[in-house]
Amino acid sequence: MEIGEHFVTRGNIYIKNDGKIKIGSHVTMNSAGWANPIGLGDRMYLQIMRGGTLSIGNYTGISNTAITSENEVQIGNHVLIGAGCKIFDTDFHPLEARYRYGSNKDNNKTRNRSVVIEDGAFIGGGSFILKGSHIGKNSIIGAGSVVAGKIPPNEIWAGNPAKFIRKNDEAI
Repeated sequence: MEIGEHFVTRGNIYIKNDGKIKIGSHVTMNSAGWANPIGLGDRMYLQIMRGGTLSIGNYTGISNTAITSENEVQIGNHVLIGAGCKIFDTDFHPLEARYRYGSNKDNNKTRNRSVVIEDGAFIGGGSFILKGSHIGKNSIIGAGSVVAGKIPPNEIWAGNPAKFIRKNDEAI
């Protein structure tokens, strides 16, 4: 685990790290209901499986979010992630019924794909960012959205599944 300068936590973070975690400088993580009391999630959970990686850029703020990496989760610089978000690069269990239970049960048959959240993105509280998602620079994901694909830079998306709302005209 590698942590940059001026890392600030408010509350206790649950960390299970069997992979690699790299946290940039000036990162803030809220990990308690009192630290961000919008009612979505009560703490930070970082679960990095064997072979998984998590990298978080500089000047990023994350509140009461669960992140699981079996492959790779990349979070850029100046990203804001609201309370109660879930970011997963894995399905956790095989999608095929024959591997989920019974004599053929095999949790090694899970699927995973990297998640990338580019610089300046803002993920609204309660959102799910699923495996294979790529959120472009300065894009905004509305609260409670489910993202399962590519979001271009400088756009606003929301809903379940997340759909294009409009261009983000205020992008830098």
